[in-house]
Amino acid sequence: MPAAPRLHELQQGFADAVLGRGDAVADWVDGAGLDPAARLRIYRHAVAGTLMAALRESYLAVHALVGDDFFDAMAARYRQQHPSTCGNLQQFGGSLADSMATMLEAQSLPYLADVARLEWRRQLAALAADASPVDAVTAAAAALVAPERLRIGLHPSLQWLRSDYAVLTLWQWCQSPSDAAPRVGGGEHVLLWRDGGEVAMAAVSPATFRCIERLADGCDVASAYLAAADVDNDFDLEPCLRDLLAQGLIVAFIDEEGAT
Repeated sequence: MPAAPRLHELQQGFADAVLGRGDAVADWVDGAGLDPAARLRIYRHAVAGTLMAALRESYLAVHALVGDDFFDAMAARYRQQHPSTCGNLQQFGGSLADSMATMLEAQSLPYLADVARLEWRRQLAALAADASPVDAVTAAAAALVAPERLRIGLHPSLQWLRSDYAVLTLWQWCQSPSDAAPRVGGGEHVLLWRDGGEVAMAAVSPATFRCIERLADGCDVASAYLAAADVDNDFDLEPCLRDLLAQGLIVAFIDEEGAT
């Protein structure tokens, strides 16, 4: 009789079994009235169902666009290629969009990966840490700081996505599909953030998107404005900052002397 495997070998064997990578560990499983391989299949099916449910919950619009059969096949392949490495399944599925972009079966739907990216950013926004927005007094004091010295701290839930496709329009259509599918071309620049207990989304102009993107990268306000003006000479910084304040998305104004 072969020597009993070490604990970590048993654990690895069990993980392989529930992920469909072989039943070598069955020799060391007490089936409790069942064939050991049959007992492992129970765990395998339970794990597969749990992972499938997590993907469906995260990617409702993708599921609506492709249907049950395509989504289930794609999810099964994803589970094999990207097994969960964390007990928190909210992190599972983060690579689905990149995986989808390489699938030959999805090439007829070139916008699909970006819809998935939008949905994952919705999840990131929902799960992000909280932070308190600046108050009116702090905002008024920041207005006196030279833009070249001023940096802005944005809310942790703020996400952004630039797509060559109308991903927000597609996502909205998926919430209540009709016979008239929207046009997917044209591209959209989308901001996402947590508003109370919900995730809000809005399409913004390319220049506004560039400005916010640069602010999020830690650029000073003057540099962010110049980057946006490169996109649109008529870009107006004041409405952009005013909207961020109104949505509670500015959580700090920072100059070289510290937080204002």
